[in-house]
Amino acid sequence: MRVLYVNQTAQVSGAERSLLALLQGLGGRVEPQVACPSGELSEVLRGVGVEALPIAGTGASFRLHPVHTTRGLAEIARSSFQIRRLVARERPDLVHANTTRASLLALLARASGGPPAIAHIRDWAPEGRFSRFVLGTVGRRADAVVANSTYVARQFEGLPLRAPVRVLHNPVDLGRFDPATVDGEPVRRELGISTGSVALAVVAQLTPWKGQDDAIRILSTLAGAGSDAVLLIAGSAKFAGAATQFDNTAFERRLHDLAAEQGVADRVRFLGERSDVPAILAATDVVLLPSWREAFGRIAIEAMAMGVPVAATEVGGPAEIVRRGVDGLLLPPREPEIWARELAPLVESGELRREYGERGRERARRFGLEAHADAALDLYQALLATWRDGGSPL
Repeated sequence: MRVLYVNQTAQVSGAERSLLALLQGLGGRVEPQVACPSGELSEVLRGVGVEALPIAGTGASFRLHPVHTTRGLAEIARSSFQIRRLVARERPDLVHANTTRASLLALLARASGGPPAIAHIRDWAPEGRFSRFVLGTVGRRADAVVANSTYVARQFEGLPLRAPVRVLHNPVDLGRFDPATVDGEPVRRELGISTGSVALAVVAQLTPWKGQDDAIRILSTLAGAGSDAVLLIAGSAKFAGAATQFDNTAFERRLHDLAAEQGVADRVRFLGERSDVPAILAATDVVLLPSWREAFGRIAIEAMAMGVPVAATEVGGPAEIVRRGVDGLLLPPREPEIWARELAPLVESGELRREYGERGRERARRFGLEAHADAALDLYQALLATWRDGGSPL
């Protein structure tokens, strides 16, 4: 089975890591090609033996803007034309678009008689006319729509769909995220974290909606109450184009200023982009996801696989992963005082952290990579069988 995957950006973030995990899980069961802009993602793909086919891509925002929207539409048109040519040349059996924007590119590129297309939706589009147009286009044209959480699937409510939205949660590689094989002590020594200190961590792109500023405020409150806690902030301001919703570069600068203002600059470690996420998690005592809302929360399942308790936003996908009071905490976003109060028992009790971590490790097994890849392959096969028989979309 030849599958053409489509991704609209060269950056590697959550959606791209999920795509790479899927390709790993599928192994030799499909013959993959990935249409994406040249850059970080294509380099990673080549490193794992997957062919990358260059397209222009787009950073188009879902918010209407007199300049950026016009530019974004031009990028979409160009990329769709390139994808159409690739499909005609490579003749894949199936097209699998990895994100909402990629789905728009792939579906606008479809020609009569072309292969079936899957739209994989991994994020929540902001409210607005353009967002509804994009989601409506995806719903009407895709032969199958896959969402990475029930929360994400709900944004299609009220829209016309060719096929019901299926939920396929993101996977975790239990071999890579295995506490028995990863030692966090070298990272703790590297970062100067003493044996008695409790390490909190946020591992995410630097952008306001991920809530790193609230994490700093949470640390400040805990420190003020006498806790010997430190905060690791791993990630960078990946998306910084003119059409990006937030000025993420400025936000990164403000985080450093905020740590100083809150009197915890000596307790915050800015790690930048890290490739050793399992080691970072092994060095961490509690992972924080203080996002305003989260489509899935990939780091939550990775932390749980590592036996690290998670405190996550209660808005979005984490509520489908974390069990409140069993293997983690679910808390209201943008309420750092509440977070500090609810985190205090976890910060103070190593035994409670161990109990949460053990239950989280067991919970993570339900999100294993093999089962995820099997489910994707089952969808591919069912869609192709239906398509060849001239039946309705799935």
